[in-house]
Amino acid sequence: MARAFRAGIEPKRKLRMPLRQRLWRPVKDLASLTSRAERTVQQMGPLTEVPSLVRIENEHWVFERIEASVLSQLSHRLVVQTPTGEEVLGVTEDLTTALEVARCVAESDQRVVLIQAL
Repeated sequence: MARAFRAGIEPKRKLRMPLRQRLWRPVKDLASLTSRAERTVQQMGPLTEVPSLVRIENEHWVFERIEASVLSQLSHRLVVQTPTGEEVLGVTEDLTTALEVARCVAESDQRVVLIQAL
């Protein structure tokens, strides 16, 4: 057995397997995927910005979904002017909360906050 390993395999008994190269064409292979993604984008229509619904409780951020009953109770919108246009910070239930949030934003960010009635 040891002599077989030292001597190796006779040339006429060796198996010959040509190396087969695989060509990967990513553009061609992914063409159907990109066309499907483009069709989906066209069907979706223009993008709209949806602000996240966040409230702070006990120094923790709480993300929540809003219900229709809560929407009817909202009365004031907080708006900040940015270089790209207006940015809505959020909506409050009453004027006192809106004034308090606007004061905090003005103190911390040095920006003017517009309070709009809904």
